[in-house]
Amino acid sequence: MKKNSFDAISASGSGGNVLSADGASLDPAAWQKIFKDTQVPLYIEDLASVRPLIKQMVAEAGDGGLRCWLDAHPQYVLQVISGVKILHANEAAVVLNAAASEHDLLVSLEKLVLPETLKAFKDLICAIAEGQSYYEGECRYRALDGREHETLNKAWIPAEDDPFQLMALATIDITDLNLAKQSQAESEERYRLLIETARDVFMRHDLSGRVTFVNQAGIDLLGLPREQIIGMSGIDLLTPEAKLDALKRRDARVAGDDGVFLYETEFQRSDGRAQPLEVSSTLLPGPLNGSGEPQVLLVARNIADRRKTQAEEREVEARLRDAQKFESLGVLAGGIAHDFNNLLVTIMGNAELLSEDLAGSDEHQKSLAAIMEAGDQAAELCRQMQAYAGTTPSSTEAHDLSEVVGKIQHLVQAAVTGSSHVHFELAEELPTVLIDSTQIRQVIMNMVNNAAEAVGSAGGEVMIRTGVKDLTRIELKKWTAGDELSPGNHVFCEIRDSGCGMDSHTVARMFEPFLSTKFAGRGLGMSAALGIVKSHGGAFMVESQPEQGTVVSFWLPAQSSGKAVSGAKEAEPVSVSYDLKGRTIMLVDDDPRVRAVAESFLRRLGCRVLSAADGYDAVRLYGQRHDEIDAIVLDYTMPGMDGGGTSRRLRVIRPDVPLLMTSGHDQAEVRANCGVADMAGFIAKPYNLRQLNEVLALALNG
Repeated sequence: MKKNSFDAISASGSGGNVLSADGASLDPAAWQKIFKDTQVPLYIEDLASVRPLIKQMVAEAGDGGLRCWLDAHPQYVLQVISGVKILHANEAAVVLNAAASEHDLLVSLEKLVLPETLKAFKDLICAIAEGQSYYEGECRYRALDGREHETLNKAWIPAEDDPFQLMALATIDITDLNLAKQSQAESEERYRLLIETARDVFMRHDLSGRVTFVNQAGIDLLGLPREQIIGMSGIDLLTPEAKLDALKRRDARVAGDDGVFLYETEFQRSDGRAQPLEVSSTLLPGPLNGSGEPQVLLVARNIADRRKTQAEEREVEARLRDAQKFESLGVLAGGIAHDFNNLLVTIMGNAELLSEDLAGSDEHQKSLAAIMEAGDQAAELCRQMQAYAGTTPSSTEAHDLSEVVGKIQHLVQAAVTGSSHVHFELAEELPTVLIDSTQIRQVIMNMVNNAAEAVGSAGGEVMIRTGVKDLTRIELKKWTAGDELSPGNHVFCEIRDSGCGMDSHTVARMFEPFLSTKFAGRGLGMSAALGIVKSHGGAFMVESQPEQGTVVSFWLPAQSSGKAVSGAKEAEPVSVSYDLKGRTIMLVDDDPRVRAVAESFLRRLGCRVLSAADGYDAVRLYGQRHDEIDAIVLDYTMPGMDGGGTSRRLRVIRPDVPLLMTSGHDQAEVRANCGVADMAGFIAKPYNLRQLNEVLALALNG
């Protein structure tokens, strides 16, 4: 309908002609087409009777304005509504309001009005008072069936001096449209909340890289205001290292690559820190993003914690590999030490027997002495290998670590020679640690020797410090080798030197057997130290850089209670007869060479010897002749039935027989597996005639 089409329409009965504003007749067919048949609900309203009332209200409102006056006098709005005469309503209006007919609608108009309808009528009254010719606004009505609906009202208002005060009012039902708008608004709000409250970064940029949108997570991550980020080049938000790959991805998008890109990159935060992110990049078609041009949507996730976790996992895996490597090397070292000790029994035993047989030959004695000296050195190397294997300490007592260090100060001073200086910072009243003090002194001296070599002949500073600290989980991650420590109080011994230092690769390998940064002196020093500390439930921490010195410390769990042993009591002399003549000894060893040497030793001591090649043979022989046998010398490691199993079967036959265990393994390991009750003594391989005599004499005559 064109504007003012119904400005001057009047009716003269149901069959009369309708007149236009210029006085010409509008025939019934045109009226039917323009008004009756249209699908838009239309009303023809006569304003003549309300014009004077509106003028009166304007006058009374004065300078305050009609709208404010109507707010204070709402009854006048109802008075105007009741004064307006509606002449015609078309069929679309009848249907919209659920009326039976035009007459039914016109006599029920007051039923259509809701409280919120009054605002729209007030706006229309103000438009009429202001002399406007056109009004448009939304309104809410109630149909006669009770259904409420919203309409867009358009009114063509006659001029005040127009002789025909007829107003045409079109009402378009926009209920569904408003519901759709509301649903869209709610959807957009949900989307906005989803994007703005998401922990992931959402960012959009055009193909040139200019940022067109960023959510709150992106703002927080970058530390920049939204207005500064919008319009920036996305590449400028990256670290220098990440920009090259970003340029390649941008070129690929410009070239038409519409695939999904998955990659990791780093944003440059406002404080200069690099922020690692995992990014999914998707190309948005022009119509989808509303701009008409393709853009790129980035969804980025902060992976700083993931990278930290991955680094920690890699560190744990590396530590596990190192632990497995050291464990495997320990098993290998222990096995080699055992087998080599058996060989040394044969070598050194036969050398000792020859030395006694050739007592008058000085030339032969020198050669035999050289053999036995080399054998002693080889035996010491075996003991170091056993220490590296990390066996349980043979005996432990509560000690103050500062006192243990204090008792070897003179040895430390002697080890650090030349122009080097040694300083001690020994904490007082430390919590005690449960240790084998002899083994721990060996560890300290190994560390001191390494520090002395590091400072070299040019001289330097060596600091030995003890203390206690409550280690946290973060600090525990610094341990380099040994048992995995638990949070809590730990006593430490630290040796710091100002020497040449080590790189990270050397630090990682410093506990490997026979590794040395020196041309000479390769051995098992720190490897053996690691085994000893591990056997005490402790660990090493190492910090070093080339030309900046080294700090090596070992940490042991502090004891919650227990007094330190002030000093070792000297063993009271025991009167023992070493005469074993006439004694019958059963010797059990699977190695025929060791068995031959041991038999020769026992016969030199005046003993009668019964030999068995394995555990089964020993049980059979002992079952037949146990009444004759005074003591048993039993090898711990044998195929089939080992020393532990053999000893238990032998004691079933005769529980009180003195049983001496011999082994190339460490005594603590043998005692742990066999039990102290099963052993009257222990003979460590390699052994000599005097050692065998002493242990047997204590077991038989002590």
